[in-house]
Amino acid sequence: MKRTRLTSWIVFAGVLLLVACSGLSESLLAEWRQESGEKGLGKLAVGVDLAADPTGSAGLTIAEADKLAGKWEGAVAYSARKLSTVAAGEKSVSADVIGVGGAYASFSNIWLYRGGLITENSIAEHSRVALVSAGLAERLFAGRDVVGMSLRLMGSTFTIVGVYEQQGTILDWMTDNGKPDMLIPITTMVELDGAVKVAAIELEAGATTALTGTSDVQKALTGIGKQPSRYKIVNYVAERNWVGQKPKLLLAAAGVAALVLCARLVFGRIKRSAGLMRRGTAADDWPDAVRRYRKELAFDTFAIVSLAICATGVWLAIRYKFYIPAELVPDVLIDWTFYRDIWLEWWREQVNAMGYVASPGELMYERVNMLVSRLTAVGILLGLPLLWIGTREWSMLRLAADRRIVRLSLYFVVALFIAAAAARWAGTDYEVRWRELVVLGSLFGLAALAVPPAGSPTTIRKGEGNDVEQNV
Repeated sequence: MKRTRLTSWIVFAGVLLLVACSGLSESLLAEWRQESGEKGLGKLAVGVDLAADPTGSAGLTIAEADKLAGKWEGAVAYSARKLSTVAAGEKSVSADVIGVGGAYASFSNIWLYRGGLITENSIAEHSRVALVSAGLAERLFAGRDVVGMSLRLMGSTFTIVGVYEQQGTILDWMTDNGKPDMLIPITTMVELDGAVKVAAIELEAGATTALTGTSDVQKALTGIGKQPSRYKIVNYVAERNWVGQKPKLLLAAAGVAALVLCARLVFGRIKRSAGLMRRGTAADDWPDAVRRYRKELAFDTFAIVSLAICATGVWLAIRYKFYIPAELVPDVLIDWTFYRDIWLEWWREQVNAMGYVASPGELMYERVNMLVSRLTAVGILLGLPLLWIGTREWSMLRLAADRRIVRLSLYFVVALFIAAAAARWAGTDYEVRWRELVVLGSLFGLAALAVPPAGSPTTIRKGEGNDVEQNV
């Protein structure tokens, strides 16, 4: 009894890991897309690389940023960041302030609590207006309804035009809330502090951005007299394709496992039917043999057709055109120096990144990539092996097929509820689509059917009429 209970927990752990890792990965990707604003992840980001330019002199002036925007076909937003003291009455706090310009609202999803956004006219007129976070409003005014109130920043008085709030998701927690404490027009920030320069630019992606986006940005920077090597360029279109396919990799692994189980079941049905016909034709003509075993042959035919339909559905669900960056494809497959150079380049980038201050968007991308990668690895390296070990152990314990099906169905439903609860706790919606349901449901059902009870193989013995002993 204890061994059966332990085995059931092993199977349940495998089911839970597969369901949770697949669904949570898709939920994180959906949250990432939602937080990226109207343009979504169809953009490129340019930031001053402080590792290559420790003084920050590579930052752009507003005139240079506008010139770059004029050379780019699509929306452009730019910003500067400054840690400053914000005061209201007798209270003062340190705040992360960002000066925004261009189409900044199209590249970030700002959840307004009260008021409105900073308008283009406010940016053009150097207005003293501010958009503050709910957290900053509570620290300064002990409340959130502060639209119309004033505060002091950089020796000047600003009027609050809007209050935005954080969604409290796991991505916000892992990126230090992801968004700054306060937004003001970048023209106003530069007017009050002449040393401030544009340090981050976001550009709308085009049709060929995944392939040529980085080189297009480098050409645009060169066109305004800037050296591209002093900037870090992030192609979010390519990164979205790269990170977004990782949950598909987990689904593909589960689908391949289901297809293998399908093939084993089909082979077993074919082998059983061939054995019946071989025994039947030893004494009778094949029409008589078919009539003698017509029920068994009809059952096997139905099973094979059903399995073929199942395999087709699984294949359609896992079919996906995986994206591999061109720089990761060697000219010669067996070329160890190519893979060595990739590893050395990656290590060099990690060292150089020690002096780089990532933007909120880059921080969110890094956290999403880390979480999705780990969830995918856990699902493949732990979820699938635990499911296989548990079902094999069930076979050794001679657990009947109908009981295996009932238990796996129950585990599947419970795992869906647990994963949904975990997503809700993380502050995001649980994403589960028909593809995951088809592939994982097929895998669990086939895992219950494909392993016959150990020590009880399918046998055929002499007797009268329907003399077949079988285990389905």
